[in-house]
Amino acid sequence: MTSQSSSFTIRHASPKDLSHLSDVLTESFYRSTDRQGNFLRRCLTDWVYPLLRYGIMLDLSSRFNENTPCYACLVATHPANEFQAIASLEICMRYVPLKTNHEFWLDRDMHEHPYIFNLAVHPRWRRRGVAKQLLLAAEQTVKQWGFSRLYMHVLEDNQPARSLYDRIGYRLHIQEGAVSYWLLGRPRRFLLQKKF
Repeated sequence: MTSQSSSFTIRHASPKDLSHLSDVLTESFYRSTDRQGNFLRRCLTDWVYPLLRYGIMLDLSSRFNENTPCYACLVATHPANEFQAIASLEICMRYVPLKTNHEFWLDRDMHEHPYIFNLAVHPRWRRRGVAKQLLLAAEQTVKQWGFSRLYMHVLEDNQPARSLYDRIGYRLHIQEGAVSYWLLGRPRRFLLQKKF
C-alpha cells in the first residue's frame, strides 16, 4: 500500500526504516519542543537520548519480526528524501471495552479491535497535514483487514491532537484516569473511536 498526496508519501514501513523511525519516536515523545522548559530535564534527556532511541529501535524490531496478521507500521516520507521517515503510526489489535462512558462500570465486556498507537510526527514536520494523511491511510488498512471501527487514546490536554481527531471523525468512547486526575492532577486519557 502506497498513497501519495501533493506533498507526502504514505507506505508500510520496512526494516530499513528502523533507524529513522526510532529518531521520529524518540524526538516526538522524549524531547521537549519548549526551549524555555526545565534546563536540567533537557540535559538529562540529551544524556539518555541514545539509550531511549536504542530501546525504541529494539521494540520496533521485535514487532516487525512477529509476523502478526493484524499489525501495520505506516510511515510518511517527503519527496525531498523518499528514504527518510518523517512520521509514523502503528496499528495492532487491542482489547477495548464495548460499553460507552455511562455504561462502563456496569459491565467490562472487552473485544479486540484495531487500535492506533505511536502516532508521531518529527517536530520539524508538524502542522503540515502529515498526521491526517497517516490516519486516513490507517483507516484504509483497517478496512482491508475487514473491520469497521478504529480506536486510539489521546490525553485530555493535547488540544492540537484532539482537534485533528475530531475533525476527521473520531469520537469519545470512554474517559479514563479520573482517579489520577483528581488525586495527582494528571491529564485524563480519552479512548476515541471512529466508525466507518
